[in-house]
Amino acid sequence: MTTLRFADTFTGPQLHRTAFTPRHEFTGQRVAIIGSGAAAARLLPGIAAEAARVTVFQTEAAWVLPRVPCSGATALRRAPQRLVRLVARVNLRVQVHDSWLRHRLTPDDTAGVAVHNSYYRTLRQPHCTLVTWPIARLVPLGVRTVDGIEHRVDSIVYADDAGHVVRTLARPGRLHPSAELMKEIA
Repeated sequence: MTTLRFADTFTGPQLHRTAFTPRHEFTGQRVAIIGSGAAAARLLPGIAAEAARVTVFQTEAAWVLPRVPCSGATALRRAPQRLVRLVARVNLRVQVHDSWLRHRLTPDDTAGVAVHNSYYRTLRQPHCTLVTWPIARLVPLGVRTVDGIEHRVDSIVYADDAGHVVRTLARPGRLHPSAELMKEIA
């Protein structure tokens, strides 16, 4: 995870989380979650259950699929990319009716796939907000995005992708960027 500019100027607690278990440490607080959609999907529901307000600063979108009762991760890794992308698009459309929010949650060419049942539902709650503008810097009372808006928060949680991305999809008709790089090196 990259360090944000002026991270030392923020006066509140900054936490780095790879795994999250609610501990009532965010009760009544305004919390910022900074990270990819895959990592935020894991953290948001637990934090939103405690916090007064949660702002997700999404660094990149991810496809989010619902959990299935069987061994879904294994089946997901073996399923054709087109099928995974189709199911992910349908899941997003069914769960997120607001077209602008859905647009901001839709990944670009390549994206990780996370599996979570309540991310979209939690993000639609009135006290949760998704911000997709890049972060310019941290300021003493919060996070300033490049559009000049200062989002006041009490705590910042840095979300890490480790273990949250089940699979990565490539743009149709192209290899995944890492595979293209390996092809160039060889």
